[in-house]
Amino acid sequence: MGTAVCSAVSLKLCCWGPLFLTGVAGVSGSSVYFSWLMVLKPYLLAIAILSLGFAFYQVYKKKKVNACGHCEIKKPSFFKSKFYVWLVATFVVVMTLVSYYSQIFHPTATKGIVATNNTHIQSVKLNVEGMVCSGCEDNINHSVNKLDGILGIKTSHIKGTSEIKFDTTKTTVSEIEKVIKSKGYIIKNNTNE
Repeated sequence: MGTAVCSAVSLKLCCWGPLFLTGVAGVSGSSVYFSWLMVLKPYLLAIAILSLGFAFYQVYKKKKVNACGHCEIKKPSFFKSKFYVWLVATFVVVMTLVSYYSQIFHPTATKGIVATNNTHIQSVKLNVEGMVCSGCEDNINHSVNKLDGILGIKTSHIKGTSEIKFDTTKTTVSEIEKVIKSKGYIIKNNTNE
């Protein structure tokens, strides 16, 4: 059970590790420290599933019957009970699937902005290091969209970029970079359009 829980928690370290290090310890660019876990994700998932399978087998396997017909049967401890196995299985499933439901936590925000003067509209392409999944994309998009003057944003963890269109009278590139860095990502050279 412990192996299943550790594997499930490790699956989320690539997302939660940077938030913890940035928010609590103040370490900027901390997402890079956990990006190597993305390669291990399939193996950690397999370990969690195999560990849970073994735990279910141990709990549900047929018990040996003693030759003595009136011997007392010991009740298993809480940590070996069916309830505990199902509780841990639920935890592992939630930890595994939560990264696929990032839209629940970061819904796509659409702004009703009408631009009448295009001279103040600027596009920037930022190279963002440390993104490992679509959850990272949603995290950046949601955070940057909170700034005034953001007209559009498209982030790709595969390309390692974030393309942002914004009104220069309401926000700046440095403010956008500051928001992204506050989430634990590193910004390399950017391209203004």
